[in-house]
Amino acid sequence: MTFVTIVCFTSLSADPKEPPSSITFKEGGVTKTFYLNPNVVAEYVDIKDISNNQQKNQGKQGFKSGWNIRPPGKVLIPKSGKSAIPLKVTEVYSTGVGMGPNIVLPGIIIISFSTDQSQTSLDKIANKYEIQILHQLSPRLVSFQTEPGYLSIQKANDILAEPNVLEAYPDIALEKSLK
Repeated sequence: MTFVTIVCFTSLSADPKEPPSSITFKEGGVTKTFYLNPNVVAEYVDIKDISNNQQKNQGKQGFKSGWNIRPPGKVLIPKSGKSAIPLKVTEVYSTGVGMGPNIVLPGIIIISFSTDQSQTSLDKIANKYEIQILHQLSPRLVSFQTEPGYLSIQKANDILAEPNVLEAYPDIALEKSLK
């Protein structure tokens, strides 16, 4: 008699679900709503990750260091087969349905606390929500790094449940065009 054991592994970080068609959060008491722009995505380009030849051509190719807007499926910097650098790509939102400037959520959460925070209390929040302390701007105002995109809003909304948190909202990167 032969026994066969089948083991299934699941990963929480498998394919992320589709981003919502709109996102809403409060910043400074003002409710902000942004709408998904399905025609473009944002790709993060770090100048140290691109070759010298690509650096020389980046102006001609229309990309810069930081978040770049591009059509889905069009890679800004082709990766060589040896490259172990993963692409950072996330969804893009705008201020109106099908109009307005492009907005990227770069994965930074700003948290305002009701009382001064010790390093220990900040570490507890960072560990609980799987985020990293980025900058402590004051004893009551701290930025944290998390995943880019709508996931940063989900984390910020979860953090709002903490008793000493007054505000938690994602930072935004707004596309500016030179005139």
